[in-house]
Parts: sequence; C-alpha cells; structure tokens
Amino acid sequence: MLAGLSAVAAGQPSPAVTGSVPAGGGGGRVVFVFPGQGSQWVGMGRELAVVSPVFAARLAECERALAPFVEWSLTGC
Repeated sequence: MLAGLSAVAAGQPSPAVTGSVPAGGGGGRVVFVFPGQGSQWVGMGRELAVVSPVFAARLAECERALAPFVEWSLTGC
C-alpha cells in the first residue's frame, strides 16, 4: 500500500492503484473499498477494526501512511 500511496503522491501510475476523476473535475472524496465476495455491509471495516486485532493494526498502519497527505483521520471517520 505504501508503494501505491507514494505513486499517487508523486502523480505516477501504479499497478496497485485504481482511480478515476469525477466528470467535470469536481473535488471528490477519498474512498477505501474492502473487496470481497459480495458480502460487504455498511460499517464492515469499522466492525472488523473492533473484532480483529490484525485488521486494526493494518488499518492503523494505513492511517499513519496517509497522515502526511490528508487532514482527516482514517479511524476517526
């Protein structure tokens, strides 16, 4: 993920990053998608962070990696 974030920050393409620009070039919001087998639900990431220490640790790593680039908290959303 760090390599992908570094590529995004540098404006470089990366095979680990998929993205698009909204029609009209409007200011979009950052979205994290938790892919799976179609069984996702609203709040899934939040629930996983509570019940899975491994997931919570990886999420905390993502938050630290994003911190220099954003003005919001990943876990505070």
